[in-house]
Amino acid sequence: MRNIIEKIKKLDILKTIYLNYFNKNIIRENTIIQIYKGGKIQFAKNAKIFLNANLAIGTSNIFSSKRETTIRMDKNSKIIINDNFDITYGGDIIVFKNANLVLGKGYFNANIKIRCHKKIEIGNDVAISHDVTIMDSDAHEGLWAGYEKTKPIKIGNHVWIGTRVTILKGVTVGDNAIIAAGAVVTHDVPANSIVAGVPAKVINSNVNWK
Repeated sequence: MRNIIEKIKKLDILKTIYLNYFNKNIIRENTIIQIYKGGKIQFAKNAKIFLNANLAIGTSNIFSSKRETTIRMDKNSKIIINDNFDITYGGDIIVFKNANLVLGKGYFNANIKIRCHKKIEIGNDVAISHDVTIMDSDAHEGLWAGYEKTKPIKIGNHVWIGTRVTILKGVTVGDNAIIAAGAVVTHDVPANSIVAGVPAKVINSNVNWK
């Protein structure tokens, strides 16, 4: 009971009511979005959040903390929530024009940074540690033959992403994979493998985790 009371105290009740019942940018049915104190969402024209499950924004913060979780959605962008998902404190998420961010069941721990220019898709039962960066674009243009600035990212099911990992454009992470702390992932990660290092390389195969 005490934990429930503390959770309610941290919830931004007015903003939660507005987002669930009055905001036309959020499409939901029998689902809810909870936003905690310090949580902010900025919607551009035609930006939409599709709630097929529940979403909590800014969880696990402490009282009187100024560590915000911010989500910026540019024109015609989409966030699609396919299963219950939590975004903890200190998050910094931008979904750029016409881009899609797709989230399954899991959570972002503290200080997540997402830069979604085209498409980032994250599967179910994914544990993403603190200070992780995921970005599907270089943001600047390389001036050489064959260069592609932006490529989608897909992270499979039951993936463990360690602290301070960076996942860059065009990467697919297979099911049951583990990405070790501090790794910079520039190439695909096979299922049931552990990768580590800069750039990340496979250091073990045929693994699983719980």
